Amino acid sequence: MRALIIGFGSIGQRHATNLRAILNPVELVVLRREGRMDSAIRDLRAYVVKDLETALNSRPDFAVVATPSARHIDVLLPLLESGVPCYVEKPIVSRRDDLRKLASLLAGLTDVPITHAGCNLRYMPSLLKLRQLVVDGVIGNVVRASLQAGQWLPDWRPGRDYRATYSAQSSEGGGVVLDLMHEIDAARWLFGDFDRVFGIAGKLSSLDISAEDTACLVLGKRTGGPVVTIGLDYVSRCRLRRYEIIGEKGTLIWDFSLARLELITNSSVTPIKCTNDDFDMGKTYVTAMREFVEGVEHNCPTSQDIFEGMRSVDLTLRLREAIGL
Repeated sequence: MRALIIGFGSIGQRHATNLRAILNPVELVVLRREGRMDSAIRDLRAYVVKDLETALNSRPDFAVVATPSARHIDVLLPLLESGVPCYVEKPIVSRRDDLRKLASLLAGLTDVPITHAGCNLRYMPSLLKLRQLVVDGVIGNVVRASLQAGQWLPDWRPGRDYRATYSAQSSEGGGVVLDLMHEIDAARWLFGDFDRVFGIAGKLSSLDISAEDTACLVLGKRTGGPVVTIGLDYVSRCRLRRYEIIGEKGTLIWDFSLARLELITNSSVTPIKCTNDDFDMGKTYVTAMREFVEGVEHNCPTSQDIFEGMRSVDLTLRLREAIGL
């Protein structure tokens, strides 16, 4: 198979490496406007093309879109129009106008190619266990949940100046609300859609960035629950990703940093059996990509297609609009 990789930063390289492991053989074509070769390209035995027309003329079996999110729309529309299956990193798009353009294009297509939205946390085994416990009613009626994520931005990409990354620039789709939308997507995945949104966000630290580094978001429903609060930041010096779900029969706590899943009731604290693999972030990328590739091979829709990704983007943009970003 021939895979077109658009965007060859850390996440694009990760996807390319995973494809080498998943598919044998696979031909990797990397779109780089300047056509630059480097050791990462050579190590992966990839070809480089300079423009999308040349890339499309190479007749790729599928494409991986891993550019900064604000630039996704530039390649996503022509790829889908050409019938190329697409794996798109989150968020699918970062602007309301781009979401409208994408929706309009998809509505006009007779046959939408296989797609996948890259919210890979949905594939983490420990989170799948958490979700199943909620679905099974182990903690009863869920009334409230708190989802938190944060990390000191300069630590994210070792060896790179954080000020030059897309995360630091609101014009590139950076800022915690879009950049850390895994938690917004997780809220939908765990509890369904929300029709009430509130929030406050801003640049509150000394980080030299133009985007918001801190946000507190609130999601609710006009009828029923739960109420979900989401705290996001680029500031936590100790990496944080922790979910707490409160029900009438008990509380579930999932802590990624501590590799722990617990059920708490009024009389006990019960660890839910998990292995280190159940908290392995790297494997979630492989699982997600494998599902997409199998979908392409068998012309079978994925569990997380572009429409599902767009619904999470819509919620994220509604939050940004409520905040005034």
